[in-house]
Amino acid sequence: MAKKYLGYAEQELQHTLARFLDNNIKPLAPEKVSILSQAPLKWEQMMELQDLAVLEKDGYLAVENGYAEHEDGSIRVAVLTDMPGVTPQMWDWWFGWHGSQDMRYKLWHPGAHLAANWEDGRADHCYIGRNSVIKEYIGNTIQDAVIQFKSPLAFGFSKQAVNEPDKAVFICARIGHPDFPVDYGYLVHQVRATENGSEMRSRFWVGGQYISPRKEGKITAALVNVVKRVKKLPKNFAKDLFQHCAEEMKHLAGFLPELYQEQAKQTELAVAGAIIPPTHQDFDQVVMNTLFNKIDPGQRPALIVEPKTVEDIIHTVKYAQRAGKRITVSSGGHSFSANFIRDGSILLLMKHFNQFEVNPETMTAKAGPGVGGSVLLAALYKQGLFFPAGHCKGVCIGGYLLQGGYGWNGRKTGIACQHIIGMDIVTASGELVYADETQNADLFWAARGSGPGFFGIVTCFYLKVFPLPKYRAAMSHNFDIKHLEAVYRWAHEAGPNIPTAIEFQLIMSRHMLNLLGPGIEALAPIFADTEEEFEAAKGFMLNSPIKNKATVSIPAFNPGIEMLYKSAMTHYPSNHHWGVDNMWTHASFDDLLPFIKNIADTLPPAPSHFLWLNWYPGNINADMAYSKEDDLYLALYSCWKDKNDTAKYGNWAADTMRKMEHLSVGIQLADEGLHKRTAHFMSGENLKKVQEIRQRWDPNGVFFEWHSKPE
Repeated sequence: MAKKYLGYAEQELQHTLARFLDNNIKPLAPEKVSILSQAPLKWEQMMELQDLAVLEKDGYLAVENGYAEHEDGSIRVAVLTDMPGVTPQMWDWWFGWHGSQDMRYKLWHPGAHLAANWEDGRADHCYIGRNSVIKEYIGNTIQDAVIQFKSPLAFGFSKQAVNEPDKAVFICARIGHPDFPVDYGYLVHQVRATENGSEMRSRFWVGGQYISPRKEGKITAALVNVVKRVKKLPKNFAKDLFQHCAEEMKHLAGFLPELYQEQAKQTELAVAGAIIPPTHQDFDQVVMNTLFNKIDPGQRPALIVEPKTVEDIIHTVKYAQRAGKRITVSSGGHSFSANFIRDGSILLLMKHFNQFEVNPETMTAKAGPGVGGSVLLAALYKQGLFFPAGHCKGVCIGGYLLQGGYGWNGRKTGIACQHIIGMDIVTASGELVYADETQNADLFWAARGSGPGFFGIVTCFYLKVFPLPKYRAAMSHNFDIKHLEAVYRWAHEAGPNIPTAIEFQLIMSRHMLNLLGPGIEALAPIFADTEEEFEAAKGFMLNSPIKNKATVSIPAFNPGIEMLYKSAMTHYPSNHHWGVDNMWTHASFDDLLPFIKNIADTLPPAPSHFLWLNWYPGNINADMAYSKEDDLYLALYSCWKDKNDTAKYGNWAADTMRKMEHLSVGIQLADEGLHKRTAHFMSGENLKKVQEIRQRWDPNGVFFEWHSKPE
């Protein structure tokens, strides 16, 4: 690495930035000089780290300038800087712009700053969610650090603070070692607008009690203990940091307006996550990799963005407005119709929003849309908890919950979306809001059931979780296809009396159990809360009037959640092409039978299959957009590996379902094929209400609707 130096080298003085280089640091105001000449303040006079949100309030704290030292080696520093002619937006831009070049960083404090670069090696202008590696003098000591910029939300500031950058911006970061996974402290700069410009309220908490591991683990914990013992802050570090901050903030504020006017480019999109343009050599492959269904939709977005932070999403939405683009969103890519792939759109892939927290005491969880349902459920299992997550691995909760959510134990818990307590949503205007039954209630109502037609980007779901049912098992009876009529008649007649602890379903395929020929698997996953309920559920299968016709019977055993998922995935393999369609119905068995026989006769090769799910009595107990259910759920899944077979199998599901749609009351959005067949997916009254709410929240149509909707 080249030796770092203060100021500009001779050749750098020819650069256009050199005119902003001023080696003369202006003297500090008398009140700050006075502070430097006095003893440190008492520790308790300085604001606690956990009280950061108080900075959002108007007025000032008792201490706006000063520093304190603790006997454990930690320090607290506060600096207030008046900045006439400077706006919060300018500072927000500065923190993204300066970090990619030493020359830019040196402008801030030519007598102390040596080097800065983004850890990810990129040079674009974004800071939240990225790490800046810096080298600078604090006093007479060179300090190396990695400044890990975080969302203000992660530091406890409100959504309002994020939504009002013209009023104030909050620059928040962890301070750590650039080579070891140890953090030394925290910094926060609030830049709030004043009548003549703005003022910066800087806060630092460093060393001692603020040293912590960057990553969880025994090794990093041990390293932190060593650092606390042997790595002490330099003598007078609090005093030197106070002076350094006061000098650099005042110095830069003097020329920031002119620098901003010359260098800022408001038309650019700058986010911490990856931006993938159509010119990228692997753009087509990236698009296809987003799809669980490998049928090429024949459309391409204008840009792909992989946001890492809420701020990334906000910036992307506002950029879309400036660029006249529309937005699509994918959490896991399991939309069979590829609703999120639209020509000319900006596609947001939510894979980085994959964090979750579980609170067993309140029986709640919060989770990002990119969290896999199977991942969440496995974590809940370990804590004796449960949520009706989807049946397939890889299905993320974002799209799953918005479209409804048919999951494990769904007949008892009901549709999953009715267990959403609240949501954080970025709206079409780029505003971050919270929605529940009392706040932004119309948005909350519309989100639960709108699926891919929702007009917002959910960044976090707040969920109600349940105790894990004590008694769990799976049973199955597997029948040769020659028993088709007897099997489906039994399922239809028994439907109203099937215990709700059983999620009873029939799967017809040409390769039953992946071992035998054409047949029907009668599956009974059981989730029972009491022994009595468990015995009744087992009794339904054990007392079946057609159990003796089964070729293979598997008695009740507890397979564990992982095996349940593995079993389900044998019917839904990845890297395949899919044609799907579905319907809700309460039709008589005699009306359904001819079509079931036709399905058996025309069913494409396995793993293509026909799903029959006994759902009733149904359990919609929340007022929400979701509004279509019935006694039976029937779904067709045509599946093939070779793309050359698309013409042969691609329309089978839609064409077959079209023949029997007179028996349907509508579809559910999980297995929709609205690009091929229009169908009702919510009540007419609810669809009308959704569209009215859409007009309020997305009047300019930033978000796409469904491929088709009934008139």
